[in-house]
Amino acid sequence: MEKAVLVTSFGTSHKDTREKCLDSIENKVKAKYGSERVERAYTSGVIRQIVKKKEGIHIFDQNEGLEALKNKGYDEIVTMSLHILDGIEYAKLNDKYGKISKPLLVTDEDFRKVVNDEEFNSTEGNDAIVFMGHGSESSADSTYQRLQEEYVKAGKDNIFIATVEGQVTIEDVIQKLKGRGFSKILLKPFMIVAGDHAKNDMASDEEDSWKTILQNEGYEVTPVLKGMGEYKFIHNMFMDKLQEVY
Repeated sequence: MEKAVLVTSFGTSHKDTREKCLDSIENKVKAKYGSERVERAYTSGVIRQIVKKKEGIHIFDQNEGLEALKNKGYDEIVTMSLHILDGIEYAKLNDKYGKISKPLLVTDEDFRKVVNDEEFNSTEGNDAIVFMGHGSESSADSTYQRLQEEYVKAGKDNIFIATVEGQVTIEDVIQKLKGRGFSKILLKPFMIVAGDHAKNDMASDEEDSWKTILQNEGYEVTPVLKGMGEYKFIHNMFMDKLQEVY
């Protein structure tokens, strides 16, 4: 049976972070399984429209990607998910031609790998890290709280997770920061790409950005525009998850 892989993410309209994060993972898949067997898809229709308008590039939605590979003669098509959690976007994925790999954070081991990676969790000379997660309207939003608990268990009580659209907000984290003697905060995206949310909601000089909000609380803030898709250990985690279902 001929197999193929559809590398599927939420997507991004920012070319710079697409190349560093999504393309770099996709290139590893092509190197391992053969470029002719690999296509890409985005689950966000809005992102696909923006990329089409800005760059003239048509990116498949998942169903289009599956059909394109099916039309090339592949019998079994594995959808490789580049989602962080089993939320609304992951639930969109269709398994009609083959299995779907698991999102990034599922097992206890997944959480440990993220919490224990030295490069990802380096404070880089700051007192604390505040990660910006996206958040979810689904029950999967509890994944962020679970991750926070894992950091505490690991003795890393100066690392905090807040979300843009989830239950735990930046205001919640500010309450946790107070009275701890922290003065220098490292802001990082807990997202596969450093796109709109990271550039605007997290790191910009807008009055409602997390950087500005933390500065107004008296902290010295250093934002880092580096998506999770730039880290080798994240690549390895996703590649392992693909291998499990291939």
